[in-house]
Amino acid sequence: MPTPDLGRLTRDAEKRRQYAVDPLVREGWATLVGALGTGEAQRFATETALLWLRPDVVAAGAAVDVLARVEAAGFTPAGASMVQLERAGVRALWWWQLRRATAERLLLLDAVVGLGPGLLVLYRHRDGDAARRLTRLKGGNAPGRREADSLREVAGSPNRLLTMVHTSDDPLDVVRELAVFLSWRERAALVASAHVAGPEGSGPAVEAALAAVVASYPPEPGRAAPGAGGGRVPPRRGEAFAELLRDIAAAGMGPRWEAVSRWSRLVPLLTGGARR
Repeated sequence: MPTPDLGRLTRDAEKRRQYAVDPLVREGWATLVGALGTGEAQRFATETALLWLRPDVVAAGAAVDVLARVEAAGFTPAGASMVQLERAGVRALWWWQLRRATAERLLLLDAVVGLGPGLLVLYRHRDGDAARRLTRLKGGNAPGRREADSLREVAGSPNRLLTMVHTSDDPLDVVRELAVFLSWRERAALVASAHVAGPEGSGPAVEAALAAVVASYPPEPGRAAPGAGGGRVPPRRGEAFAELLRDIAAAGMGPRWEAVSRWSRLVPLLTGGARR
């Protein structure tokens, strides 16, 4: 498979070192080169931002608000696809961030993606540098330290686990994460359609994909807001782990979402006991 010039896709020296041997980078780049040619592959990567509206933002009913905030910031959608991430995809997407993750954090992330599909949207920005611009707009994962109009604040992200919105940090992550989220055929089709999208963008494609995503979440009365509700954690970690496993396996998306919301505030997220 062809290999990209990593220095033209990221400013991060450590990322260049790590991604030089990452097969997902080569896979994503091969799709771009195969669909567009080498020169256009480079331009596409550097001009494109990738946004994933996670299942937790769909379950919370805030997806439309997030999309509206993105477009208000000058981003134009180039294409969209419904994406169902699975357990292996969680670990592929956040392989670096999850190095110190607790088993509870992994279980809860698996439960989040198990709620249903998310929405993948590709954007451009009129002033360029789309990926980095969108990541700045996203806001950090710590509530209380984000701008009021950041995407995660708009989404109502309540804590460091239910972060609602994912973006690719820079063009190199765009290349890699296209391969995380989509199969070869899906990726090539989305890249080809996004490449030819005009200046007015592909709003109808986003609306259609969002409608398909939302339709996958049956409305259930009494659904809790993210992070709502109290609860006691059993004093012994083994007992708490067993209770967590039971709760997130509940029948019906509503009870599972309530369980994920509750436990996201109660369990340690990093080894050593830190809840970050």
